[in-house]
Amino acid sequence: MTRRSLPVYLFFALLIVNLGIGYHVYSQEAKRTESDDVFMQIDVMMEVLQQIRKFYVDGDNISTKELIEGAMRGMTSTLDPYSEYLGNQDFENLQEETEGEFGGIGIQVDYDKDHIIVIAPIDNTPAFNAGMQPGDQIYQVDGEDVAKLGVENTIRKMRGKPGTKVVITYMREGFDEPQSLELTRALIPIESVTKAQIIPDTKIAYVRITQFMEKTPNELEESLIDLLDKQKAKALIIDLRNNPGGLVKSVVECCGYFLPPKSFVVSVEGRTETYVETTQEKRYQAPKIPIAILVNGGTASAAEIMSGCLREHGRAKLFGAKTFGKGSVQSVIDMRNGGALKLTIAHYFVQPKDVPNRKTIHKNGIEPDQAITLTQDEIHGIEAFDQEWTTAREKQDLTDTQRIKLDEEFRIKREKLDKTLNSAIKDLTEKTKEDN
Repeated sequence: MTRRSLPVYLFFALLIVNLGIGYHVYSQEAKRTESDDVFMQIDVMMEVLQQIRKFYVDGDNISTKELIEGAMRGMTSTLDPYSEYLGNQDFENLQEETEGEFGGIGIQVDYDKDHIIVIAPIDNTPAFNAGMQPGDQIYQVDGEDVAKLGVENTIRKMRGKPGTKVVITYMREGFDEPQSLELTRALIPIESVTKAQIIPDTKIAYVRITQFMEKTPNELEESLIDLLDKQKAKALIIDLRNNPGGLVKSVVECCGYFLPPKSFVVSVEGRTETYVETTQEKRYQAPKIPIAILVNGGTASAAEIMSGCLREHGRAKLFGAKTFGKGSVQSVIDMRNGGALKLTIAHYFVQPKDVPNRKTIHKNGIEPDQAITLTQDEIHGIEAFDQEWTTAREKQDLTDTQRIKLDEEFRIKREKLDKTLNSAIKDLTEKTKEDN
């Protein structure tokens, strides 16, 4: 035995000891699933590892830790797009994404075989300002195929230092061939409740929730108190379009503003555990006024929970297009090496178990009460308007103040073309007339 090979043999000896310690845990699972080859497959995996370490031409350039982590990534990649093993840096990135700000282009994504699907662009980000839309399919980032990179590496490539550039190649329904788009990364602020206002010339309040975070319930409560109690709005529009979801705890709290305590919100049903989330006693209860919720193909996960919950209780009517259908629950489990395992553990149901023929949100989505479809002329009109907006803001001689003012003016004009919003305003206006 050479001194060079000693660490490898020590590694295998320690690994065998660890496998022995875990024998009872795994053997019970093997018995339950009537599988007798669990350890045989582990033995094959260790043989593969040994052969790589012994014969792989660049074996000196890869560590045992990298090989094991690669095996764990491969293991989770066979499950679904949302389950994954997170190394130390990946885990830090996940925490950064949910807690603060990061540099990138500003999109929420899903993964399908060989491409990334845009769930929603985040408001006022490079992707949003460049006109990216829910459903856009990204096939390359800086010339590298998404199919080879995988979802996490693709996301890492799209992120980076603010001010640097990245080129994405994507397809959209109606494109004859893939298009390339150069974007300048920016600091992506993770905002939650925005655009709270009374719609001009109406008594209808409008609030947009971009995603459900820790701070969302408090921000929503402040907006509701101002709009409904102080300004005495007679109806409410909650805009959940392009809202990719977020924290279940947050959306349950938000639903509590519109429902009595102990009202059913969502059933979370997994392999080993099923539980029901209900509303709790709240310090604020919104007036019982008509509510419209705006949804589209970018409305996902926790946003679908709110949409389905308030409709099931008869508190809201949904306007727009069928939602995305991302109704699975991921749990992040800390690993002893500083990494983490993100694992899909359950599915969401917005109806109790005793409701016949109920469906999970996952892969089904939620159909709106009033489907809003655009004619080709309307679509072309919006596209022409967006191009005019893009051209106007690209003028080199505009100051930052002038560009901000320009964007605000164009957004106001754009709202007049928003058929979904206008349909909800019309419906609520008629309802408030009836109430009076």
